[in-house]
Amino acid sequence: MTIFYYVASFITLALIIYAGYLLLKLRKLKAQQKLTADAFAKKQQAQMSSVVESIVDISKAMQQEQCPTIEGCVRLKVLIDQLRLSEEERKPFDIYYTVYDKTEHIPTHKAWTDLEKRQQMKFTRDMMLIEQEHHVEIKTAVDKTVEHFKEVSEKQESQ
Repeated sequence: MTIFYYVASFITLALIIYAGYLLLKLRKLKAQQKLTADAFAKKQQAQMSSVVESIVDISKAMQQEQCPTIEGCVRLKVLIDQLRLSEEERKPFDIYYTVYDKTEHIPTHKAWTDLEKRQQMKFTRDMMLIEQEHHVEIKTAVDKTVEHFKEVSEKQESQ
């Protein structure tokens, strides 16, 4: 019977040691997951800060007429999409989506340079008409954009 107790004690001790080993391994894994999650959150925050900074820069350039209006609207729409705002948060910037929708058929970059001059002129005229049609809305939205995203940027910096 004594042998049974020795064997049972030995098995219990082995199980305790193994449980301790697993517990240490679990703690290391949780610490690693926390580090990874923190690094991911930091990287995501940096990306969002960069997007917000770009939005402010483009909006300011549009206010100072250093950026073509249509191009600015398209760029702002793409950047605002990256922020994944709710419908309500996005509402003040709907004009960028309207302009984007009206101009998405117009070729850009290499495709633009490959167009014949006549086609370029037609698209340029279309863009000018869109700009004239929405001039007041765009100007108002740009002013709101600068104001709103400056505040967002300042909040991000203070965190």
